[in-house]
Amino acid sequence: MKALGYPVRPLGVFLVFFLTSALAMETVILNYSSRNLSTVPSDLPSSAHGVDLSQNQIQTLQKHDFLKTPSLSFLNLSWNILVDIHVDTFVSTPVLEKLDLSYNRLQNLSNQQYLLHAQSLQYLDLSCNTFAVMALGTEFSKLTNLRWLGLSADTIRNDDFASISDLFLQTLFIQAQNVKHYEKGSLSGLKAEKVSIVMSNKATDHQIIIDAIASFKDVELSWLYDPEDFLRDLVMQRATIRAEHLQLSAVRSTWNVMTAFLNSVLMSPIRQFSASNLTLTAMNGGRHVLQNYFLDSFSVRQSSVTVFIFQQEVLYDFFINMPTKNLTFAQSPIVHMTCPAAVSMIQMLDLSDCALSEKVFSKGLHDECDTLTNLEKLVLKGNNLRHLMPLTSRVSLMSSLRYVDFSQNSLTYEEDQGRCTWPSKVTHIDLSSNGFDQNVFKCLPSAIAILNLQNNQITAVPANISSLDFLRVLDLTSNRLLDLPDCLGYPNLQRFVVRGNSLHVPSPGALETCPHLTVLDTSHNPYICTCPLRDFTTLIDSKGTLGGSKAWKNRRIALAHWPEGYRCSYPEYWRHAKLQNFSLPEITCNAGLLAATILVPAFTLIIVVGMLCHQLDIPWYLGMIWKWTRAKHRTRIVQQRPEELEGVHYHAFISYSQRNSDWVKSQLLPKLEGENSATIRNGLRICHHERNFIPGKTIVHNILHCIEQSRCCVFVLSSHFVQSDWCHYELYFASHQRLTRGLDNIILILLEPLPPYLIPSKYHYLKAMMARRTYLEWPQDKAKQRMFWANLRAVLQADLPTPLEREEE
Repeated sequence: MKALGYPVRPLGVFLVFFLTSALAMETVILNYSSRNLSTVPSDLPSSAHGVDLSQNQIQTLQKHDFLKTPSLSFLNLSWNILVDIHVDTFVSTPVLEKLDLSYNRLQNLSNQQYLLHAQSLQYLDLSCNTFAVMALGTEFSKLTNLRWLGLSADTIRNDDFASISDLFLQTLFIQAQNVKHYEKGSLSGLKAEKVSIVMSNKATDHQIIIDAIASFKDVELSWLYDPEDFLRDLVMQRATIRAEHLQLSAVRSTWNVMTAFLNSVLMSPIRQFSASNLTLTAMNGGRHVLQNYFLDSFSVRQSSVTVFIFQQEVLYDFFINMPTKNLTFAQSPIVHMTCPAAVSMIQMLDLSDCALSEKVFSKGLHDECDTLTNLEKLVLKGNNLRHLMPLTSRVSLMSSLRYVDFSQNSLTYEEDQGRCTWPSKVTHIDLSSNGFDQNVFKCLPSAIAILNLQNNQITAVPANISSLDFLRVLDLTSNRLLDLPDCLGYPNLQRFVVRGNSLHVPSPGALETCPHLTVLDTSHNPYICTCPLRDFTTLIDSKGTLGGSKAWKNRRIALAHWPEGYRCSYPEYWRHAKLQNFSLPEITCNAGLLAATILVPAFTLIIVVGMLCHQLDIPWYLGMIWKWTRAKHRTRIVQQRPEELEGVHYHAFISYSQRNSDWVKSQLLPKLEGENSATIRNGLRICHHERNFIPGKTIVHNILHCIEQSRCCVFVLSSHFVQSDWCHYELYFASHQRLTRGLDNIILILLEPLPPYLIPSKYHYLKAMMARRTYLEWPQDKAKQRMFWANLRAVLQADLPTPLEREEE
């Protein structure tokens, strides 16, 4: 039996004390566990509140070891090799409350003088040392604040606990695995609410158990293997039994012994019984549970059976027929539980963390269980339940049922399962951690007041659900809701929890249908902090309460977990920011104001720019720049081959009315050919009839000759031009030459406005040309004339053979 090892309960209790204190204040906790230390480190900081030195090789505690740690309140020295502790070790630790010295080699319980300087101790564990006798010294009597004491020794005698007879402990822990001798009545003088004893499974156990049951109200016995029914003789002899609560842990027994023992518990004054880590090694025999007695509570957790073939109904029937108000049979691999044979007194039934299906409580050919009519609370958490409707049939006759816990299963509900039939008094249902969707709202009792649907697959609350007028609390945490549902189906809702869903932008309008809502929890949702969210955040005041329009009638709804639980998830700029700090300017979210802010300045700018353009004639300049750019671009793209320019002597032939000759001679020719010797060298070669017509030739011959020898023909258009027949001939011949050469060589200059009606009908080609071709207009403004000449030169510019090359040809 000892091969199974020592229980670790004392260390666990110490850690509970340790962590509770650590959480209660800001503490400095130092972990030196498992460092192979032989002495206490000399560099412990003065701010240390807790030090863990367990599982090392420390043999002695010196006077100065904790001299620099006046704030030390808990110290763990378990699992070392301590043999000696200096009397003044704890002089400098006046607030030391928890001290674990278990699993060491201390030898004399009557000489623990260091305790005289540790009178603030509340927890002290000296178990599993090498004490020969459980004789506590007088120094223990000074520990007036002590609440938990752990001890062990080879011998326990009547007077061993005399020094603590005036102390009142909450828990006395005795590690009795190594007890070799025990005197009857040794525990009778102690004052403690609870005694916890680890048994040795030797002959001494029987008397220790009898004394414990006779002396303490709360008794816990651990590590019992094949125990005898130690209660039966006490019951039969009507011996003193003070115990009201009996706990067994790590028990190994047979079904026959265990059922007999439980019947003895029923016959005793014990009112509460609990067992954990119960192992049944044989299932033959067994007793029927007595029905003439009862317990306030009966609990079995973590039970198992080592045999594979046995009549399971015998086990189920024994426990379900237990006469008790509170029955727990949990964390055990049972696959079924029967219905009590007769009307049961059970008011609370906990069958959590087993392997039950929805066929639980089935009774012969009947689905309903009609003998649990006094049951008020049913817990089936963590089983293999899959379909909700059959489960409601099992409990439909439990007329007193008020609280139901079906959480942590795989439950679903579809309408094809049938109509759900709940007991009429059910007001609290826990269906969390299942697989429900929104159909679950069609399978709820009408009297329900509290509904827990955490961690399911609900995406919306149906609008056509039956009226749940009594529903006050609805918890939809960790579902898949995209928006706040309304309260039309449950108008009296007071607390609404939709934490951890997919609410990006909650619609506060839905809350107008919740006239009685006082608490709303929408924390830990992925809020998108953009303009639509302002409708929600603007309703939240500095105290974290939500208020609305006049339809709310001055109601305020408290937001749970505000402001820490409300943070932005998008956009990246606002990510992780609290909604409390989220704000956007009105102009960003008001489309009308934004449009007015943008359009009014834009229109004003357009008007101002238009006026400036009109005043400065900018469109004309832009047009001329465009024409110049196109001319340069066309010159680069359309590169005439040298053979195409054979016989071409002039860049342009000028055609104009004689009445416009002054402009041609004073403006056009000087600007194109050059006005001085510097510009003449780079000027264009212009064919002018007064200069280049050959005397003796006919005018027509000269016109044709000049057109043929010119790359382009420039026509100076005016009202006089269209009245000249020779100008008409020149335009005709030039257009004919254009068709012959396939070149775009006609350039029109509009010297003055020329409306179409002034152009004679014989100039139909000119009309068509002006309608579809771009022409240059002569500007009267001298500032614009420079751009005009630049455009014209750009059009006429070309690399012609020089006069010398022409003569050689």
